[in-house]
Amino acid sequence: MVLLSVGLLAAGLLQIGGIKANSNAAGRTSGVSLAQSVMDDLRTLPLDDDLLDDTDGDGAAGLNDGMAASGGNPTPANADRSRGQVTTSDGRTFTVFWNVAEGVPMTGTKTMRVFVYWNDSRFGLNRVVMTTVLGGYYL
Repeated sequence: MVLLSVGLLAAGLLQIGGIKANSNAAGRTSGVSLAQSVMDDLRTLPLDDDLLDDTDGDGAAGLNDGMAASGGNPTPANADRSRGQVTTSDGRTFTVFWNVAEGVPMTGTKTMRVFVYWNDSRFGLNRVVMTTVLGGYYL
């Protein structure tokens, strides 16, 4: 009887762990989708659009501006641009911002890094970071 009780308790704990992991995976999926959507929107803009400006002129050194330090919170006000808080259809709230480096990796291009942060009640602060190069020559 004791063995059966221990087995059922273990099975219950396994189920709870699975539910927590699924919740985190759903948040990560939403975060990645949002980051891809923002990046796709920005990639459609001409290179001289204001949303693609390196507003503080710090180049590649500023691609991580606004990124949360270990154990801290992100500071989107330090980034080149911010979309602010975005709430998705599933009720999750995300912080979205990006930085641009002009002339990186070569003249006529821009490197853009998009950050998406959200808090998960079980796992704390999460983030997705995506980087792309805009412009240049396509062969």
